Amino acid sequence: MIWFFTPYAHDKKFLDAIDRHFSLIANPNDWVVIMDGDTAFLKSDFGEVIKRYTEQYPETGLFTCYASRCHYGCQVPTGANMESDSIIYHKTMANIQSALFRGQVADLDRKIAGHLMVIRKSTWTRIRSEVYLKAVAKYILGVDTKISNAILASGLKIRLMKELYIFHYLRLTEGFDYTKHLTP
Repeated sequence: MIWFFTPYAHDKKFLDAIDRHFSLIANPNDWVVIMDGDTAFLKSDFGEVIKRYTEQYPETGLFTCYASRCHYGCQVPTGANMESDSIIYHKTMANIQSALFRGQVADLDRKIAGHLMVIRKSTWTRIRSEVYLKAVAKYILGVDTKISNAILASGLKIRLMKELYIFHYLRLTEGFDYTKHLTP
């Protein structure tokens, strides 16, 4: 089974919010999709796409996807206009990615931005202590880095689902450097 969550923490302790969602899942083989609150799927088959990837690459530690905006270029398709505020433009990008890259992955041997993270419950159980050890003083910023670094340190792969492209607002009008909302 695949569970979809958008964790939120009033106290800004995002790691605790993620952990609470994982604690709801009993089956170690279930997958959990963690999404940022400022993201949106642009194609109605998103659940089937994620299911297909988890079945095709079950040994993966963490899946992520392309986004309209991201701090890391490897998570934005080549040539994408990160400054576009047109939902029609981004829907077109989602359609193109889906048509051109069905079922394809790119292995990412580096930390990732966590706009969308797909992690198996058993993987979370395996890395949870290390993530907490390194992110205990973190609020929202840096939690995704600690999770992706723990995945890599445990010898698992991070894979980019090249077919899936989501809209990620990511401070489009405020600018990348605006972070007031991310700390207490």
